[in-house]
This record gives sequence, structure tokens and C-alpha cells, in this order.
Amino acid sequence: MNRRSLVVLLLLLWTSFPAFSQEMKKEVGIPKGQFTFAPGVELLYRSYEKGSFLGDTYAMGPGFRLKVDFEFSGYPGLGLYFGTQGSIIQPNRFLGGFFKEVRMPESGMYLYHQIPVFQNLALRGELGYGQLQVIHGLSPSRFILDYAHFSGGLIANYTVAKEVLGVFDLNLVFGGNYGFLNGNKIVINDLDRTYMQRATAVQGIFGVWVRYL
Repeated sequence: MNRRSLVVLLLLLWTSFPAFSQEMKKEVGIPKGQFTFAPGVELLYRSYEKGSFLGDTYAMGPGFRLKVDFEFSGYPGLGLYFGTQGSIIQPNRFLGGFFKEVRMPESGMYLYHQIPVFQNLALRGELGYGQLQVIHGLSPSRFILDYAHFSGGLIANYTVAKEVLGVFDLNLVFGGNYGFLNGNKIVINDLDRTYMQRATAVQGIFGVWVRYL
């Protein structure tokens, strides 16, 4: 599946949520309107499109994301996250071989809406905004590139155990998202501006969430 097809699929699934949720009105075990929060940890892998600076310059490795959700059950929720991903710098004409280390921390927030599909399985759509930093080298001679990251995705949430100790649900999650990155604060000549400042990315995740009731 190419990137354009993935975007279309995510948009179709996202727009179908309201109609589908009318048929799946209640979330088993949690009354509508009850406040819950869910911290979690996720393994992730993100790939940037080739033909962009991010895609051509860095060989990406696995990463992780720490997150926490806040919601009133049955309504859209708000989440916060922080994560990072391993990477190796490839030969390129912009960095000139001056740096051997690179780190890519990112933090942000997202809106989501989750609907039950089966008794232990729910699907959720996410729309997020984050700030990605590409940090080369170590202090005090670091070189940092900043990117705004806009993303949308679809996550499957499977409840492994309900009301553990009467306090929380244990969930396994997996899914993916598609993102657009904009580094418009990066100063570069006109010829290389689009190449350096713009990119798209596909990301897959697998993780564990603990949903406190």
C-alpha cells in the first residue's frame, strides 16, 4: 500500500466513526461519562519519505513513546506524549560529516475518539500535533533542527484484563499513523528549502496501556 492510499484509508475510517458509533453505543463495563486516565508505553518505528532531507539523511531504528490519555468515557479524549527514536546519520551534503550522533526527541498532544467493536476490542482515531527536534552532536556544539509534526492515525485497543484489583484495565494496543512535518523555521537557501523543511512519515506502534477507572 502506498502512502497516498494509506492517507485515504485513514480518512475514510476516521469519517466513518460517528455513524459506526451510533450502532455501538455502550462501552462494556464503564458507564458513559465516567472519568478515566490511561498511562502507557509504546514501541514505535517511523519511516520518513525518500526524497526529503529527513528520509535521505537518517537511517531510522526503533524508538519508544510514553503517553497518557484523559477522557470521559464515551466522549472524545485528550492525550499527551513524549518519545524518541534511534537513528544513524547517512552521508549527505548538508551535515558535511561533522556529526556522528543524532537524537530525535518529540513531545506533543492529540485528540482521540474511541468506540467499542467487540467486548474486548475498541478502535480509536487520533489527530495529533507535536514538536520534533533533530539534535546533532553534544553540548555545547549541538546543531538542532526543529519540525512541527501533524499526524492522524488509527489504533486498535485490546483489553487483556478488566478491572484488575478493581482499579484498572490492562490493554494491548497496535496501529499506525501518517504525518506531515514542517520545518519552516529552518534557514536554508531557496533551492533546498522544500527538500529540507518538508517531509511525510509513516509510523507503526505496539504498546501496553493501563486504564485507571
